[in-house]
Amino acid sequence: MKPIVFASNRSFSGKSSLCVGIGKILKEKGYKVGYLKPICMLPEKIGNCYVDEDVRYIIDILELKDETKDICPIIFTEQSYDKALKEKIESVNIDYLGSIKQAYESIQKNKDIVLIESARNLTYGSFAGISSRDICLAVNAKVVLIMRYENDVIDKILYFKDYFDSNFSGIIINMVPIEEKDRIDNLIIPFLKKIKIKLFGVIYSDKVLSSVSISDIAKFLDGEILCAEVNATELVDSFMVGAMGHEMALKFFRTKPGKAVITGGDRADIQLAALETNTKCLILTGNFQPSTVVLGRADELGVPMILVKYDTLTTVSKLNEMMGRSNLHEIKKLDKLVEIIKKSVDLEDLLETIK
Repeated sequence: MKPIVFASNRSFSGKSSLCVGIGKILKEKGYKVGYLKPICMLPEKIGNCYVDEDVRYIIDILELKDETKDICPIIFTEQSYDKALKEKIESVNIDYLGSIKQAYESIQKNKDIVLIESARNLTYGSFAGISSRDICLAVNAKVVLIMRYENDVIDKILYFKDYFDSNFSGIIINMVPIEEKDRIDNLIIPFLKKIKIKLFGVIYSDKVLSSVSISDIAKFLDGEILCAEVNATELVDSFMVGAMGHEMALKFFRTKPGKAVITGGDRADIQLAALETNTKCLILTGNFQPSTVVLGRADELGVPMILVKYDTLTTVSKLNEMMGRSNLHEIKKLDKLVEIIKKSVDLEDLLETIK
């Protein structure tokens, strides 16, 4: 079988989740599965090598035995990206694509199939000759586009089909709001059938998959958990911003259970109102330490409080970016992911296109 490159038009479209979920299902079916992430951008050290956080979990989940340096051959942080640009300016020729091809050759030995996860978007790394398209051509892979649902998703599908040309295999539309189901069934799917583009699956938004743990929120925001850290593994699937008076805040917060409340660290009235309702955690902005009264009450109720340096607007923006990330180490999410993929993605059809 040819390798599959899972690529997307934007960050946080679900590439890691689908790679690990499809990988687990294929292993259950008896396939020997390899995995490669050619470009790692958020590296953590494992032994003497660096890999993305998600890659670390994928190695464990898929029980991969390949060398870590092959699974994640290129590290592109902001600093190394700029270093590579400088090398290009100075005509220093580093064969990044050659390193990826060599890593692929090592991984594909004794494998039935290799899943390749592209970088944050389709064109990332183009200047160094390691865009998703460059990698597809180098290893003779088929690409499956993971398209995060947007109103103009069809336009993007058509553009990127031409972009990949003969390496294009088909698409999976991900993170579709359930209220868009009629549009998907009556317009998107019939149109794709008419123009003969393979749709391997449609995955609708799911609260469990789109949730994030309190500890991951703290880590992502570079925040400090001030109390009730024992409950930091709890999952949050919604956020509310508190910027009103106590009475109005109380009514507002009662409309949504299990949320995280974002408010200024100096707004004790809003913090107490949130603690009177079903709240999973409090995110305190502006680096203002809460009062001892609020801190004591939160600790008593087992509600973690996260202190962050950002203002409220920046915090909300960052959390919107974070929602939907894979968090593959959470078993509850992983089991749900596999269940949804089995129900929503036609893997037999996908495998047929890469023979």
